[in-house]
Amino acid sequence: MGKVLKKKLNYVWRVGATGFSFASFGVGGVAIGTLLGPILKLKKLDKQERVAVTQTVIKQSFYHFVEMMVKLGIMTYDVEGIDKLKESQQELVIANHPTLIDVVLIIGLMERANCVVKQALWKNIFTAGPVTNANYILNQGSEQFMNDCVARLHEDNAASLVIFPEGTRTIKEKKINDFQRGAANIALRANVPIRPVVITCNPSTLSKNEKWYHIPDRPFHISIRVLDPIYVQDVVPQLEVTPKNVRLLNQYLYQFFNQELSK
Repeated sequence: MGKVLKKKLNYVWRVGATGFSFASFGVGGVAIGTLLGPILKLKKLDKQERVAVTQTVIKQSFYHFVEMMVKLGIMTYDVEGIDKLKESQQELVIANHPTLIDVVLIIGLMERANCVVKQALWKNIFTAGPVTNANYILNQGSEQFMNDCVARLHEDNAASLVIFPEGTRTIKEKKINDFQRGAANIALRANVPIRPVVITCNPSTLSKNEKWYHIPDRPFHISIRVLDPIYVQDVVPQLEVTPKNVRLLNQYLYQFFNQELSK
């Protein structure tokens, strides 16, 4: 078989495998949303127990979804500092967002995690059930949203909170989008460690405005680096929630990620 034909067949296989993966993800989301909730209610678990079970199911589902994509030959990945991510607790985990499956990878690798979810996912038939049952936080960009995030981080034995400061996936032509100030605002109010997670994807795929079937000519590789925590007081000495301090912290975080992505 010629190299050109083999390459074409491999491409066709990966398009089909990618479609199968996303269909499986959708079916899994509906199943978690429609079946898991009623089952947990029948077991007469309280809300906290139901949330914990749902988050565990989502974590395991996400992990196995990624492993399925690896076995299908769609992607590969590596993680530097995985123990820092697994052991993360009561931290604000912030990551850049180069591809659609960043959150799937991160949540799948963490032992426990809360997550900030954009409004579109609360209305999506495939994701509405899971994000509701897992008690993830709706990103409304409001004062109440900030307070909800801070309260969640201050709970006893709180799981870390995952947030993407770019607010959306990185535009393909850019290294990183500008950071919205929500993450900096939450970090300043909560005064918890900020755990940076730097993600690269090569070749680029599933970035902003790219459809699932716009796949590269070879399997893509995602590299994740979990770095040491950033402490708010080291960046903003006066722990006062003011527009100036939020802006300073946000600029610092953006420049930090920009420099790390240049290495």
